[in-house]
Amino acid sequence: MANDYYKILGVEKGASIEEIKKAYRKLALKYHPDRGGTESDHQKFKEVSEAYQVLSDPQKRSQYDQFGRTDFSANGGGQSGFGGFQGGFEGMEFDFGGMGGLGDIFENFFGQAFSQVQAEIRISPAQAVLGDKLEATIGGEKINFDIPAGVQDGQAFRFPGKGRTHNKGRGDLILTVRIELPRHITKEQKELWEKLRESESKKHHWWN
Repeated sequence: MANDYYKILGVEKGASIEEIKKAYRKLALKYHPDRGGTESDHQKFKEVSEAYQVLSDPQKRSQYDQFGRTDFSANGGGQSGFGGFQGGFEGMEFDFGGMGGLGDIFENFFGQAFSQVQAEIRISPAQAVLGDKLEATIGGEKINFDIPAGVQDGQAFRFPGKGRTHNKGRGDLILTVRIELPRHITKEQKELWEKLRESESKKHHWWN
């Protein structure tokens, strides 16, 4: 492995998410650039942040455990630090009391980062192709969502002011669309899919 993320955070490979969060919090406070420190400390903070990005995300962690690496292409090629953070901080508590001005810096810095909420919504292929209007309840709040026709799997939509509350207001909700293929279909549905496949075979540039 290029980087041993477990070693960087000082946790065992089988560590729970709570143990990972606790280790990350301790190291982030210790090495954060706003506390001064050396260039080595700054580099350590980047490594700690990168390790947390991977190990706090079940999908990335599984990929890392299996292959020793993970794909950060969605974040622009492996960003370190908090620039690539996209949520995943539920259950994390921070107490910055007694830190003076540094506490204010951390509250602003972490508060805005943690106020962003990520969620997924699963739709059918027909909804993806034709579009649809949905109402979802996220965090106890109802969100009306107009799915545009032709939406792609993994496409994300931002809802400003629909995330968590922090000291400067509310963060954003990032809603990612996942197209879920049916596992079991009726005879009638199978016939419709077969007709669609036949139609696709006649259209040379279907996806254009």
